[in-house]
Amino acid sequence: MNVRRIPFNGAVNFRDLGGYPAADGRKTRWRQIYRSDSLAELDANDLAHLQALGLRSLCDFRLPGEAGKKPNRLPPGHAIRQHAIGFIPEGTLAMLEAVGEGRLGAAEIEAEVLRHYGKFIHDHQGEYRHFFDLLLEDDNLPLLVHCTSGKDRTGIAAALVLLALGVPRDVVVRDYTLTNDYRRDIAHLFRGAVDPAALQVLTSAHPRYIGRALDELDAGYGGIAGWFDTVGLGQGALADLRARLTG
Repeated sequence: MNVRRIPFNGAVNFRDLGGYPAADGRKTRWRQIYRSDSLAELDANDLAHLQALGLRSLCDFRLPGEAGKKPNRLPPGHAIRQHAIGFIPEGTLAMLEAVGEGRLGAAEIEAEVLRHYGKFIHDHQGEYRHFFDLLLEDDNLPLLVHCTSGKDRTGIAAALVLLALGVPRDVVVRDYTLTNDYRRDIAHLFRGAVDPAALQVLTSAHPRYIGRALDELDAGYGGIAGWFDTVGLGQGALADLRARLTG
């Protein structure tokens, strides 16, 4: 079945990027690219479900420290190739520390998150180029991309690939904001209790956040095609991606 959100007991934000309107009247293919939050709490039923998806590759955007504290749980005897492409925008860890200590209010957190989203497109071209390289290799599909909550690093990856496939901006934003319905508990990132209002702003998938990244993409590169040229992929790669991931 073609289902947007795939229910797992130990992962709340596991979604299929298929079925969206794409370039030339086509649609993104189901069961080829998945996005998710942490896989550390998958139970036995989840592992059987994951095995049934037939994943060939997993792209993990978490830093080594994050992955070490919450290692992925994968099916026994699996043959999934794991690609550790860990990164985090400059200033994020300091922001999280300040949030945990109650030194930032909601408005300050929103400003910080917007600043980080403005940096994704520029500062992490290498990591996202690596992600696209994986998608462009036949034996890597189906592929799952994830981080801790599946909102920020993974959200940008999903937005970039959807734009590359010709999905309209409003649909890309809508896919991003679906995370609001499937929020991951990130309390383990903080030593003590955090103000609920601050946590709400931090974990929200607000259209303004992804909008800042997409505005940077347009202003800095003239859109996804220009970004592909800048990172050394080129228009041939863009056409190849659309041929294999839309139909």
